[in-house]
Amino acid sequence: MKKNTISYVDKVELVSLKERLNDLNYFVVTIPGKKICTFRQYLNFMGKKFKMPDYAGFAAYSDWMTDLSWIPNQKIAVIINEYGRFMNKKPKLKSLIMDSFEDDILPFWEKDVVQFMVGGKPRIFEVYIALFVKLS
Repeated sequence: MKKNTISYVDKVELVSLKERLNDLNYFVVTIPGKKICTFRQYLNFMGKKFKMPDYAGFAAYSDWMTDLSWIPNQKIAVIINEYGRFMNKKPKLKSLIMDSFEDDILPFWEKDVVQFMVGGKPRIFEVYIALFVKLS
């Protein structure tokens, strides 16, 4: 199975990436980086997009991100658009979010799910960071 990763994409790659993910039946959540400025906005956005039963706090969010039993797709992708603007006034919380993907969510779906979930099967879970720089 492919290793779950965090990758960087540019604007041109993003167009073909979205088409490829759709063709391969990924469940895709695209985070509008410029609109997500607070931790509450992030939790609300992810909770709604992932259809979580509860996303009142980070612990609930973390638990549901390592469950997702209601999502039938075996491949999941999160795209963070305009990453430079995403949580740009809260760098520590932005780091917490990215660390949770790298240290908890991606490894869980890559291998830990087998150990911690009855009948758990690995899933492909990828995070794409879209960096856009405006040219003057």
